[in-house]
Amino acid sequence: MKLLLKRILPLLVMALGVSLAYYTYATKVEVKRKPKLSQELSVETVKVKPQQFTPTIEAQGVVEPRTTTTLIPRISGEIISVSPNFRPGGFFKQGEVLLALDQTDYKLAMKSAQAELAEARFNFEQEAAQAELAEANWSRLRNNQEASDLALHKPQLARAKASVDSALAKLQRIELDLQRTTIKAPYSGRILEQFVDVGQYVSPGTSLVKIFATDYVEVRLPITDKQRGLLDLPRAYIGETTDKQRVYPKANVKAVLGGREFRWSGHVVRTEANVDKATRQMFVIVQVDNPYQHNQDDKPPLEIGQFAKAEIQSKTFDDVFVLPRTSIQGEDTVMTVNEESRVQRKKVNVLWETTDQLVIKDGLASADQICVTYVPFVSDNAKVKVIASN
Repeated sequence: MKLLLKRILPLLVMALGVSLAYYTYATKVEVKRKPKLSQELSVETVKVKPQQFTPTIEAQGVVEPRTTTTLIPRISGEIISVSPNFRPGGFFKQGEVLLALDQTDYKLAMKSAQAELAEARFNFEQEAAQAELAEANWSRLRNNQEASDLALHKPQLARAKASVDSALAKLQRIELDLQRTTIKAPYSGRILEQFVDVGQYVSPGTSLVKIFATDYVEVRLPITDKQRGLLDLPRAYIGETTDKQRVYPKANVKAVLGGREFRWSGHVVRTEANVDKATRQMFVIVQVDNPYQHNQDDKPPLEIGQFAKAEIQSKTFDDVFVLPRTSIQGEDTVMTVNEESRVQRKKVNVLWETTDQLVIKDGLASADQICVTYVPFVSDNAKVKVIASN
């Protein structure tokens, strides 16, 4: 029985394998080959032409006064009156009396000095008469001998003259102190901080009030080295003054107040003397005239300390190419598409760029077809499919 199984079992396995193979062949499903897909990338292009372009430099900074002054008295005294405008936020005009000190002591001192001057002048007149008489007597009695200065009363006359000069200087100093009892505004402006009030006794060195000028304000704006190259900025050299006749870049200053954006017209007036060591940025100063003048459009004043943005008009460049920002295919690289729809990378000189534009100075030619679809892994001479062209 075992011998029979050894002989029959291999035959059964072979028969089963043949049957299975036949079944698989008879019932196989025919697989249809899919057509090979095209490997060409679809891209959009633009045809470029040279044009004129004026970039706008954007920066932001803080509004600052052009001049800030802390007024300090040069004499001592009690404050007896202040201007109605002598309050934080108050406006004043140049020459306006902001506060006055008690003049009583200075008026008494002036009367005393006037009396001293009168006495000194009287003594001088007496010495002058004595000198004149001495010279006449000497000429009459001592014709052939030279008189000494003492005999002619010259030292006495000089001493009397010095006394007159000293008394006059003392009177002038007291008159000057009397004038200094009124503290006047050195320019038209506004009060920033008030430190004293009526009844307070002040002395030289006491801070009275902090003021600032209101004829114009300045906005300090940081710019990069690349932005600097696009601007026609004032240059300062030793022995030379800024050319006031020259037209420097205009600027629009913007600030948001109460949820609304307002604009003020200004212009660049100067640059600061140094470049920031940490950021390598330079600061330009934009001047806005009459920031507190009431306009017909009911625009609020441009207050100091306020955050503001500015758009500075740069130089105008001729024969440049303006492209969408998506044209850049790497560092200073764009991709052209020829008539055979093959791509070629080109190095270009990017003059300026914004969030949505590139301004190319060199590296392109008129009528070049530029790929504006970002395709970073396409090699030169690869074929693409242009789906849209502008």
